[in-house]
Amino acid sequence: MSPDAATLESISNDIRYRIGDVDEITENHGELIVRVAAERRTEALAALKSLGFTFYSWCGGVDWPEEDRMELMDQVADIGRNARVTLKCSMPRSDPRVPTAMRVYAGADWHEREAWELFGIHFTGHPRLRRLLLADWHEGYPMRKDAVLRARIEKPWPGEFFSG
Repeated sequence: MSPDAATLESISNDIRYRIGDVDEITENHGELIVRVAAERRTEALAALKSLGFTFYSWCGGVDWPEEDRMELMDQVADIGRNARVTLKCSMPRSDPRVPTAMRVYAGADWHEREAWELFGIHFTGHPRLRRLLLADWHEGYPMRKDAVLRARIEKPWPGEFFSG
């Protein structure tokens, strides 16, 4: 069960107080979404951890080529209050860089390596940014929307495209 409205409002106020310059806080299905500038990611995650969000759940990327930007999302949880916060930050698609979260959450290691490998998001200060899933010879970032599907090069799509 998600926290009630009063609890979410209290957490929102605490976040605004601790983080300070927050671009936006919204609520979606009982979870808070906090948007901050990319360079403030580590600071914001440290503030969330000090507020009881001690469990680092995941991080992932989104490619928005039509807007020429990448988005990174980190989700953290306060198990005692059953509350979750997704921290979002945007960066230019041409140079997607954010500071690593490993100084705050050691569990961010694997997640950041995956986002680096699949989306090309560089995590400044990450001590072990190396391949996790793809072969050493693989070029490009397969989760970006402009990635070429290798299977379609080797074997063309057999039917017509239907978007119905």
